Amino acid sequence: MPTLPAPDARPPGPPPVSGRGLREVDLILPLATAISIVLGWYVVLDYERVAAPLVAAFPAVGERMRALRLLMVLLSIGCLGLAFLASRDARRRRIAEAGLLVAHAALARRMARRTDILRLRTRALREARLRERLAESEAEAAFAAGRVEAAGAYLHEVGNTLSALDLELLRLSRTLAGAPRLEAAFDALARAVETGDAAGAGTAAAALREAVLGRAMPRLTAGVEALAEVKGRMAAALEHHRGEFERRGKVRPYLQEVRLAEEVAAILDCMPRSAGSDPVARELAPDVVVVTRKQPLLAGLAALVRQALDAATGPVTVRLWRAGDGRAVLALDGAGLPEIGEAAVAAGINFLNENGGTVRHEPAGPGQASRLVIEIAPPPGRGPALGRDLS
Repeated sequence: MPTLPAPDARPPGPPPVSGRGLREVDLILPLATAISIVLGWYVVLDYERVAAPLVAAFPAVGERMRALRLLMVLLSIGCLGLAFLASRDARRRRIAEAGLLVAHAALARRMARRTDILRLRTRALREARLRERLAESEAEAAFAAGRVEAAGAYLHEVGNTLSALDLELLRLSRTLAGAPRLEAAFDALARAVETGDAAGAGTAAAALREAVLGRAMPRLTAGVEALAEVKGRMAAALEHHRGEFERRGKVRPYLQEVRLAEEVAAILDCMPRSAGSDPVARELAPDVVVVTRKQPLLAGLAALVRQALDAATGPVTVRLWRAGDGRAVLALDGAGLPEIGEAAVAAGINFLNENGGTVRHEPAGPGQASRLVIEIAPPPGRGPALGRDLS
């Protein structure tokens, strides 16, 4: 039996490194900020160097230079803060991307593991169904082989008995072949009596006595005794075989639970229609289960439903429900009784009849279409004893 893979115990991988995976967009803003600060201070310092001689003559120039330096300080602080925020956001983004990659890899591993589990379970289910079909086939073959063996032994005994019976009948026929000679002897006796020939009559009577009582009657008695002996041997052989069957116990066929809603839906889905209307309406109760020989039941149902639907000329509704006595009822509203000429249909009806089921046709009435009703016996222990002796 296939084993499921162990849970994934591999480490999730090295932790994400913030210095890896730097992109141009992460460096542009800090670099541009640094260049702007350097150029700004260069311009301000150059302006102060040029305007320094004028401060003594024009005090307003000094005030402007101090205001410009304060503005430059504030701009530098703002640019540095902006660069810090940009670098922090870039670092957080890289950490998030690295975590996303790790999560994606872990998800991929989990998906691969679950895919392997699903594949193994599917294969196990397929193998279990194959073993179930093989067990059913072996049970059917063993049951058929047992019946053939028993029938062969019985027919062999019957053949031996018939051979003995044929021999005794041949002996009786040889005895009865002397009937014309008896008739001639009776005629001679009658003529001797009519002519008054006492000596001839006595001779004819003695010959008749010898023929009837001396030869014919012993042979007939022996033939009757031989036939009685043959009959006794045949009865003894039948009793012997019956005793063997009773000692072995009743051979029970391989029974399975059949969920009729699923099986009938599968039959309707896979069935092409050559007549009638499509699609076929369905009202299938999901909890209808029967215990029987699965292959003959489904083959018979498929043949019955297919022929009934092909013969229908109007809308058809297939209904399935559980009756009060435990029987499963499959009704085809709008369908008639199928032709019995097809071997599969006859076999299906015969299987249902042998196992307590029925197939009947309800003709159309006022406001009601014709209906084909198929009843299947309840599982063992859920209804009458009809379901306990499945053939």
